[in-house]
Amino acid sequence: MKLFKKFFLLMFAVITVLSVAACQYDSDVIVIAEGDWDSNIFYNEMVKIIIEEGYDTEVEITQVGTQVMTLGLIDGDIDLNIETWAANMGTYEDDIAEGRYDELGTNFDDNYQGLYIPTYIQEANPGLVSVQDLVDYKALFPDPEITNWDPETDKAVVYGGPSGWGASKFYTAKFENEELYKDLVDNFEFRTIEATATLNATIASANDNEEAWVGYYWEPTDIMGIYDMVLLEDDIAFDSETGAGNLPTTPVTIVSTDGFKEDYPEIADFLSNMSTSSAVVNDVLAYKTQQGLDIQAVTVWWMQENVDMWSSWVTEDAATKINDALDAM
Repeated sequence: MKLFKKFFLLMFAVITVLSVAACQYDSDVIVIAEGDWDSNIFYNEMVKIIIEEGYDTEVEITQVGTQVMTLGLIDGDIDLNIETWAANMGTYEDDIAEGRYDELGTNFDDNYQGLYIPTYIQEANPGLVSVQDLVDYKALFPDPEITNWDPETDKAVVYGGPSGWGASKFYTAKFENEELYKDLVDNFEFRTIEATATLNATIASANDNEEAWVGYYWEPTDIMGIYDMVLLEDDIAFDSETGAGNLPTTPVTIVSTDGFKEDYPEIADFLSNMSTSSAVVNDVLAYKTQQGLDIQAVTVWWMQENVDMWSSWVTEDAATKINDALDAM
């Protein structure tokens, strides 16, 4: 009798453990990976609102690095990544081809980076369109560190980000490339700035005082939402080693773990329809900075102001429920 009782208790314990494990495995919670930059936090917050309010499914957001995120997608510990910078993931193309995780769509692909000038400078100097044109407008960009700067003898300045950045290395090569850019090499210095806050301050100061400025920057960022800037063209084909041409844009995709589309077909459809732009994030981050709000509050503001955009991604029923929820936030 005692033996049977022990056997019964043992079987009960095993069944209990298995039941708990099964409940955990079948838990209807979608896990989204999150990086530590504001645009990713914005997108995740927006998707969380849409999924929870429109599709009655709980969302958990977890901060992870790129490597952990990749492994999590492969293992199924992470269900979604909404802002996937594929170019920064060395195995991305192979992983997609091998079905380790799925690409649902492209979030945005207009993430420009390069040499920018304030738009008012181009409006006042319509011939300044390309990097090559800078030489003709050298006098606009004096070196502030040289007293009595003389455009005939001194170099003008193009600002850049920290020296360790890949983009800084690219533009350093451009301004040392005498074969393709001799006039630029002779007349301009590419000057790196080690702190992005300092680089931002040079842009803000120039714009606030309507002064000339030229330098490297990228999108999407709050700076590009606050200030009206224009990207200079480059007449030469891109080459990463020589600094030739402009840096290309790269698709920023939405990816899911294998099997997500089968488990959540309606949500997968929504994410496949989702498509934004750098301008969206520029506006969001600019509003956040100018209003001193957190990302959650800015996300609600943006969704309330842009119903036509996000509602085109979801079903009519989901859009109604989401709108009702936003009205109460």
